[in-house]
Amino acid sequence: MTFELPLVTVGITTYNASNSVERAINSALAQTYRPIEITLVDDCSTDDTLDRVQDIDTNGVALRIFPSLANCGVAVARNTIIENARGEFVVFFDDDDISHNERVIAQYQRIVEYERKFANGAPVICHTVRRITYPSQKERTESTIGLSINKSAPSGPVVAKRILLGSPLEDGYGSCPTCCQMARLETYLKLGGFDPSLRRGEDTDFNIRLALAGGHFVGVDQPLVFQTMTKTSDKSLREEHLYWRRIMEKHRSFMEAEGQFEFAVAWLDLKQSWLERKKTKFVLILLKLSVVHPILTFRRLWLAIPNFGSNNEFSRFHFSKTD
Repeated sequence: MTFELPLVTVGITTYNASNSVERAINSALAQTYRPIEITLVDDCSTDDTLDRVQDIDTNGVALRIFPSLANCGVAVARNTIIENARGEFVVFFDDDDISHNERVIAQYQRIVEYERKFANGAPVICHTVRRITYPSQKERTESTIGLSINKSAPSGPVVAKRILLGSPLEDGYGSCPTCCQMARLETYLKLGGFDPSLRRGEDTDFNIRLALAGGHFVGVDQPLVFQTMTKTSDKSLREEHLYWRRIMEKHRSFMEAEGQFEFAVAWLDLKQSWLERKKTKFVLILLKLSVVHPILTFRRLWLAIPNFGSNNEFSRFHFSKTD
């Protein structure tokens, strides 16, 4: 008896990516997992991205293209993928990244095995470790959460506390971007997809909402996504800070229930001043926090040490766009 694997939708959002989108699609076509379909949303590109996509030979794999009439942002584009996906699972690829050809099968197996052993019907989302290449050609390997095998993964509100408040969490360190993400279609549908008002940080907000809904966060401890950091008009330190602040305001009641909303906002400003290399502002905020919230400040500083390298590269990447 042959067991048929479920259809997986590879979702790709693209915008003015004529130099990279073919590589992203080809890395989807190279996946060892079958059956797959590719659902691509072009967010109103002004270059020849659509022409390049339409000329790709998919060797029989369904490639459905949805051109947007206006540039609405990645959250809206990803929601279009979710609304039109025919697969039982959805895995997201970015238009300037390449995925290892074993990525889909590895994430699929991680999800279904975890569901069988630990989930008890709760939603499960999976991220992989990724390797990042910066414009300077410097590379970093970025971890994710839930890498421990044969045990329950981080789940529920404690994950939201980790994201919003920096609370310590066993097996809970690392990033969870959508470019490394896979889950059942029903998981995205039940949460209503991504917040269309967020042009940045929509993945962070989704993860917070999933955590508050009892979601489990599992990871694959292999760099299966190779991310190229590219500068675009909506990538800046100011934009990152703006949308992080909006996310905090959106989840203000949860943070206030933990008694840390004002501290978290001040910590966000502290981090922003460090990323922007505004030393005087950084010292002043740090001194104030140390006086008003000494224990929280010490704990956040201690927990921030492992992230120093990634934050430093993040600052270098964005700094030239900050005035």
